[in-house]
Amino acid sequence: MNGLRKTLLLFLSPCLLICMEIAHAADSVTIPGYTPKSGVEYIYRSHKTTSTDMSLWFNKPATIMRGDFRQRMTVLSRDTKNMRVRWSLSADLPQGAEGAVDSYAMNALHKNSLSAYGVQQVEYEAELNGFPSKLVGFDAILRNMQRATSIGPDGTAVTLPNSLSDIIENIKSNPILVVQSLAPEAELLSRIQEQEVSTYDVGQTGTASTVEYLRGVPVPVTIDWKLEAADSARQTATFSLTKTFDRAAFQQSQASAVEGLIASFGEKAKQLTGEQLAAARIASKSVTMTFIVSLRDGSALEVTETVAAEGGGMKITAMSHVWREDLPARLPELPDWNSQAMSVSAVAPLPEREANPSSVTPRLAALSALEEGQTAYDGGNYGAALRSWKPLADQGMAAAQYKLAGLYQSGLGVERDPALAATYIRKAADQGWAEAQSSLSDLYAAGQEVPQDYALAVVWGRKAAEQGLAVAQYNLGYSYESGQGVSPDYTQALIWYRRAAEQGLATAQYAVGLLYDQGRGVPLDYGQAAVWYKKAADQGLDVAQGNLGNMYAMGHGVARDRTEAAKWFRKAADQGLATAQESLKKLERQE
Repeated sequence: MNGLRKTLLLFLSPCLLICMEIAHAADSVTIPGYTPKSGVEYIYRSHKTTSTDMSLWFNKPATIMRGDFRQRMTVLSRDTKNMRVRWSLSADLPQGAEGAVDSYAMNALHKNSLSAYGVQQVEYEAELNGFPSKLVGFDAILRNMQRATSIGPDGTAVTLPNSLSDIIENIKSNPILVVQSLAPEAELLSRIQEQEVSTYDVGQTGTASTVEYLRGVPVPVTIDWKLEAADSARQTATFSLTKTFDRAAFQQSQASAVEGLIASFGEKAKQLTGEQLAAARIASKSVTMTFIVSLRDGSALEVTETVAAEGGGMKITAMSHVWREDLPARLPELPDWNSQAMSVSAVAPLPEREANPSSVTPRLAALSALEEGQTAYDGGNYGAALRSWKPLADQGMAAAQYKLAGLYQSGLGVERDPALAATYIRKAADQGWAEAQSSLSDLYAAGQEVPQDYALAVVWGRKAAEQGLAVAQYNLGYSYESGQGVSPDYTQALIWYRRAAEQGLATAQYAVGLLYDQGRGVPLDYGQAAVWYKKAADQGLDVAQGNLGNMYAMGHGVARDRTEAAKWFRKAADQGLATAQESLKKLERQE
């Protein structure tokens, strides 16, 4: 199940797959790698429901919301390494939707999301199975959201930041969240599609174990799948899958959130019996799926997914049914789709905003000046960047303070002044600017313009890491690994390295691989080490290329392959890595 393992059985390493238990039956089917036609528009229909049960706290039945969507997907281009995909989005109810318009609360919520992001489509680069990897046009989306958080519908400044501020900070560190938010169908369908040709027996089953990191806690996950049926006439195959999270580990990962939720109910929480309180502290999660794939081009034709979670006395069940509209839906409709308990929409629409407000507010002018400074900086006009950023920085704008610090730190457009740079960095860090917090951590670690203090470096680095800044997550991992400013803890080092690695930071990917390679903080696992080395090596990191060469030379975690070993040694050697140059010479002498 090579491709399916990579997508549905998330994060499975080669060594884990060796332990997979598989049962076989008769009648084989071959599923091709996902090969969609470029330039062809596919229309997907989506039914979604969410049931929220808080009967422990409120004397009323579960609240059920639903949504009915019709979204269009086009593969714009495709080569041997990746593809480019566009989803055209709409919150409008499809023609023929049953029931009152206001019974589709999710459509109203989606309309507000599209308004907040300021887009009607998302475009992204993807892996060969269609899994999103890089958002296109992120800067424009970010500007739209910044404007939405800073300017009211009448063009006046918003005094206090609204709820979109948290979203902005999250997508800054991980732009692909935009795709997950606006086009969740993209990720759901791509998890089903395989990159390579695979053959299965009808009735074949498999069980695998993996680990997912939730709130920094490693949670074991058991995944069971089965090829339920194959239809030679329709050229389709139907699979089922169940994903179960270890209850004890999942509960540990959610413990602080659960306690916070319970505490938020104040007097109500104090009135719970011991038995009720124990029930409220239970946290669990499971995922079940049924999906149909095409035997012609490997595409996902239809899928139903149910995600059930509970914690803090609240139970949430989210269901999705997605199918290609040019084909009849064959999987059962969602159980709650026409529930009598369906909630009537109380979602207030976001006001329409003028494209060019007649009155330019101070906040909008500030954002414009910030962008003008960035444009000047990118063009090498550092003096103009200084003139744009300094007034904003002196007025207290954290983003401008951090950018201005960079000019003083490097002496660009102004006389170099590391002390003043540190002052501006601290001003921005005190306001919660993640990049500034990370830079202040660096200053304490190096003892530059501040007394060297590894403990304070960890304090400031953690603030940035918890906001999702990859480089800060890597540095915090290094602090735990080296014991600088904090007690050595390889398990914590792996957690923070992995968070940064999953955002694509090559040095963090290498660090994760090294911990698996050496069995520190995790059982020794050459297979996982090779996986993470490869991710970093593909990004050009020389030490990862050298270590990957060693894996192939010794057959650790991968099949022994002198040609591959030489290839990776040479890549690292060409970058000047001495150990790789020596390894390459030794390998060539053995031929």
